[in-house]
Amino acid sequence: MIDVPMMDSIGDMLELAMMCCDRPPKALAADIGYSVDTIYAACKNARAIPNKARQKLSQMNSIAASAVALEATGFMKLFGYQKVDRHVQSMILRLKKQDKEIFVLLEDLPVTLLDKNGRKDLSEDELTDLERTAHRLVDRANSTINLIMELEYKYGLGVTQYMQGKEKATCVGAQVTFRN
Repeated sequence: MIDVPMMDSIGDMLELAMMCCDRPPKALAADIGYSVDTIYAACKNARAIPNKARQKLSQMNSIAASAVALEATGFMKLFGYQKVDRHVQSMILRLKKQDKEIFVLLEDLPVTLLDKNGRKDLSEDELTDLERTAHRLVDRANSTINLIMELEYKYGLGVTQYMQGKEKATCVGAQVTFRN
């Protein structure tokens, strides 16, 4: 198991998201429809992210989307920002290591769960194994989300728009065409 430290503040994640989009805070606040003071208060954890601003804020980038999701759910282990070496190759290696651990845990799971319809059908050992597997899957999902954040930030892949189901626009001369 890899124990990964997380950024412990939603405000810090929000501030990082704002720094990553290379736009002045006034322009971001105007896009979201709230004052700069409101945005800074959310960054300082002095107030929650305004409910009506969450969707627009989530569209800014995947770090902002994770900060909004974290604040809404409290799921730090799923949406938290990992304080690790953010080099893409390091993150991919960490993910591969987690994949190997999960593969081993998942290998026997179908046999363990055969003819088991609920918690009452599981022994203590089976329940412990199942809980450990579920926890590792959450950790793996968090590593995937963090890798997506890093890839989007470094390479401008438009992943946030993809997650929203928006079509990607390509410019051809003076006209804009849309493709799926």
